[in-house]
Amino acid sequence: MAAKKLLLVINHIDWFWSHRLPLAKGAQVKGWDVSVAVTGADSDPDLAPQHFTGHELPASGPAKIIWAIYKIIKREHPAIIHAITLKYAFFAGLAARLYKDVRVVHTLAGLGYLFSGEGAKPQILRIAIGPFLKLALKQKRTHLIFQNPDDMALMIRRRFAVPERCTLIRGSGVDLTQYPLMPLPEDKRPIVLMPTRLIHEKGVAVFIKAANILKKRGINARFKIAGGLSATTPSAISKEEMETMLAESEVEWLGKVADMPALYQSASLICYPSWYGEGVPKVLLEAAATGRAIVTTDHPGCREAVEHEVNGLLVPVKDPLATADAMRVLLEDRPCLEAMGRASHDLAARNFDVESVVAHTLKIYEEISKA
Repeated sequence: MAAKKLLLVINHIDWFWSHRLPLAKGAQVKGWDVSVAVTGADSDPDLAPQHFTGHELPASGPAKIIWAIYKIIKREHPAIIHAITLKYAFFAGLAARLYKDVRVVHTLAGLGYLFSGEGAKPQILRIAIGPFLKLALKQKRTHLIFQNPDDMALMIRRRFAVPERCTLIRGSGVDLTQYPLMPLPEDKRPIVLMPTRLIHEKGVAVFIKAANILKKRGINARFKIAGGLSATTPSAISKEEMETMLAESEVEWLGKVADMPALYQSASLICYPSWYGEGVPKVLLEAAATGRAIVTTDHPGCREAVEHEVNGLLVPVKDPLATADAMRVLLEDRPCLEAMGRASHDLAARNFDVESVVAHTLKIYEEISKA
C-alpha cells in the first residue's frame, strides 16, 4: 500500500529547515510521503537526500502562488495539505477548494502584518481580502492550529474560524538538545541580546532607545541585535533606516547569525519588545531553553513565553523607558538572572518541547484523515 502524501506549504526554504524540519521528519516516521511546496525548493540540494520532494513556488504574486499550489495538488493528490502562516493558509486554502477529497490543516503562526500592521494599508487589506480569507479558512474539511489563545479568540470572534475546528498548539517548539541549558557567562560587561528579523513592529527602535537610556544611566552592558533584513515584509526596516537608528548609539548590529546557540550562550539577558502579530516567537523559546531571563512585551504570543517575575519581565508595548527599567532591574541582580534563567528552561521543557508539538500535530493529521 502506497504511503499517504502530505504536502507542506511554506513561505521559504530557510523557514522549512529552521521551523518545520522536525514535523516533516516526524511525519516520515509515521509513514507519510512528505512533499514541500516552497520558494527555494529547486535550488536546495538537501531536500532529496532526506527523502523530501520539493515543489518550487513563486516568490511573489498571489495569483501565481495560488495557481502553482493548485497545479501541485492536481499532480500529486495529497491526502493532507498543511499550510504554515496566515498568508500561505490563504493561498493554499483557496487552491484546495476545488479538491473535495483533500484535508487541509493551517497553522496560523501569528496574524502578521494583516492584523498587527499600523496605518490605513493593513485595514484596507483586511476589508478587501476578508471574504476570500473566510473561503480559505472555513471549509468543513479544514482544521486550524493557533499558537496563542488571543489569536484563536480573535479569529473566532471575527468569524474567520469555528471553534470545533480549531486547536491551540503553543509555538513551533524548540529542540532541547540543540538549545540546552547553559550557565550564564562570567562577564563584567553582560550582553543584552535582541534576536529578531528587522521589522518595525518587532520593536527594534524601542530596544535601541532603551539601550541608549541605560547607557546614559551608566549601566555597564553591551547591547546587540542579531537578525537580517526582511525584504518580503511591508513594514521591514531597510539597511539605511537601520544605520540611521544606530548612528548615535553603541548598539551593535550583528546581521544574520548562523550559530544561534553560541550567541545565546554569550548573552546574559534577552530583550524582545515586539508588538508584531506572532504566534509564539521561536527566538523566545530558544532563549528560554538555554536558560536566559527575558524582557518582552505583554502582547499576544510574547507573553506565552514569559511568566512575569518568574522567568522574565513583561513590559508595555512601544515603551522604551519601561523596557530600560526592566533590563536595569535584571542586569543589576545576577542571582535573579540565574534564577529566572533556570525557570525559563523549565518552562521551555514543560510547554515547548518540539517533540510534544510534533506529536500533537501528527495526532491532528490522524484524526482528520478519519473524518
